[in-house]
This record gives sequence, structure tokens and C-alpha cells, in this order.
Amino acid sequence: MTEVDARLVARMAAAVAALPEAEQQVFVLHAIDGQDYAAVAVRLGIDLNEVERLLASALVLLARHLSDDGADAGPLGNGA
Repeated sequence: MTEVDARLVARMAAAVAALPEAEQQVFVLHAIDGQDYAAVAVRLGIDLNEVERLLASALVLLARHLSDDGADAGPLGNGA
């Protein structure tokens, strides 16, 4: 792994760790563990629409955290 790759992995890990708990759980189960939306819903005891909403929220927050423009946006989930 190159230094650039290692920095990107570290930034991604920090961004995921900074997600609110619900968004983090859904993101990890779906994007990292590879579970489909239905399996995530069953695992967390929530409905499919909530899985979709939380995943969309997680992706927006991750994009903000990882973007160069988002460097001043503050902590994830603060509505900034």
C-alpha cells in the first residue's frame, strides 16, 4: 500500500468512526459487511425505509467529511 493509499484508508476509517451510531451501523453492515438492505433491517430491527434513509445520510456525511471543502464543516452529524 502506498503512502497515499494509507492516508486515504485512515481518512475513511476516521470518517466512518465519526458517523452517528445509527448511520455507522447501517453503513458498516451494508457497505463493509456486504449485507443487503433487508438483512440490515432485520439485524437492526428497523424497517427498510429507515435503512435507506440512514444509508443516504451516512453517504452525505461521509462525502462532507472526506471532501476538501468539508474540512471546515465541523463534526459529522452537526447539521453544518
